[in-house]
Amino acid sequence: MLMSTYTDKYGPDGVVLIAFLAGVMITILALLQLAPLVEFISYPVTTGFMSAGVITIVLGQLVAMVGIKGSTVNAIKAIETFIIGINQFNTWDLVMGLVCVVILLGIWHLGEITEKAINRTKEPTGWQLFLRYFSMARNAIVLIASIVFVVIMITTTGQSPVGTPEQIEEGFPPIRPPTFQLQIGDETLSFAQTLSELSAPLFVVPLILLLEFVSVAKSFAGGKTIDTTQELLALGLTNILGSFVQSIPVSASFVRSAVNVASGVKTPISNLYTGGIMLAVLGVLAQYLSYIPTSTLAAVIITSLLPLFKIPQVTMACFRSSKRDLIPMYATFFVGLFVNLTFAILFGVLVDLVFILYPTARPKLIIKSCKFPDIGEALLVVPDKNLSYSNIEFMKQRIIKSAGLTKLDVIVVDGSFVHVLDTTSIKALKETVGFFQSSQKKILFMSWRNHVRDQFVKFDNNHSDLFIPSVSFTDKYDVHLEDQNSLQDIY
Repeated sequence: MLMSTYTDKYGPDGVVLIAFLAGVMITILALLQLAPLVEFISYPVTTGFMSAGVITIVLGQLVAMVGIKGSTVNAIKAIETFIIGINQFNTWDLVMGLVCVVILLGIWHLGEITEKAINRTKEPTGWQLFLRYFSMARNAIVLIASIVFVVIMITTTGQSPVGTPEQIEEGFPPIRPPTFQLQIGDETLSFAQTLSELSAPLFVVPLILLLEFVSVAKSFAGGKTIDTTQELLALGLTNILGSFVQSIPVSASFVRSAVNVASGVKTPISNLYTGGIMLAVLGVLAQYLSYIPTSTLAAVIITSLLPLFKIPQVTMACFRSSKRDLIPMYATFFVGLFVNLTFAILFGVLVDLVFILYPTARPKLIIKSCKFPDIGEALLVVPDKNLSYSNIEFMKQRIIKSAGLTKLDVIVVDGSFVHVLDTTSIKALKETVGFFQSSQKKILFMSWRNHVRDQFVKFDNNHSDLFIPSVSFTDKYDVHLEDQNSLQDIY
């Protein structure tokens, strides 16, 4: 879905080049150990993405199940395609699809009962083992039975009553490097011009591939730890090597992963088996793919995806524990459902980051009038976290506003909870010092760590005399501003 826009604009060669360059960028990220950058995908965002993907794909497969062809990139498009193509409705496809769904769900349920029975016994019987593997092989069984049905119908009636895929050309693609000079219209671009032209997709595509890859991995990890660096290296090399056989950019797939899980796949060794079959199909069996009913494929995909729709369960869990997490989850869900699955992850991560960054930009400040033994009565300001470019202006304005509400001439900023400063925060603090000096007031810094004090002083080799050690004081009264705490909340 992501690449359809770029295919229309740059053609097959452009998409293959994007795959190569995206693979290079992802591989570099892995080699530089920058994989943690893609770990900003929370469980609610993953759930929203996964559930939106389930509904979008299921709607698309339901459209295919009744014999209608068309675009189903999101829920709205799938419904639109169904309405526009209603004249293509095929009753045989619907019956075939529903029968396959019932059979698949029945065998799956039988497998669940068998597993519970096996867990209650020390040793499974031969019949139980047969039912276990029969359940695992349900997708293959239904596909083979459907192919046999189509072959029989073609043999006896001369045509298939159900829709089947178009004929796929046999043979392997040639192995050659991607084209590094794009042809757009009558103009051939140089490599530098090509990179400039592809600047937007080269930012979007690797990011989406990374987020989608990690999101799918987390969805099926079952709580196990994921080696993100290893995953990114595999993803990057896959896209690089794939570009030499004219592959589009690839990432993890919910459909493929769901079918693997539903089929009982446990280890990556299954990829050798799947890859071997794909090579055999491309080489000598491609012509037989046209006998697989489209409705049967839709039934396999639908029944594999249904258990992954977890919005109701996670909604209840978030409602009981952290209602805030409902916002990024449903933001991801609705963007994926009604706009595009590809950008849903990115949008969900951005919404999540807002919740992470907002407390940093709005620190809690304790502002009190206190009496110090050597200073006398002064205004005490206590920030509860590090000062940085994102929050220093907020704190600066609060200090100045609070000082204006009192007649106190001394302001004491307690740095007990400040572990680091950045250049912007140091500059703003020095501007605050200058402001109070021009107002005939004095600002002092109490209980600041030595390395933080050194950062502040070395900025312009000034104001070292403003730092004082921690001293006892008497809490007198609050300076009332919104969002203030008591001293006991922080000390």
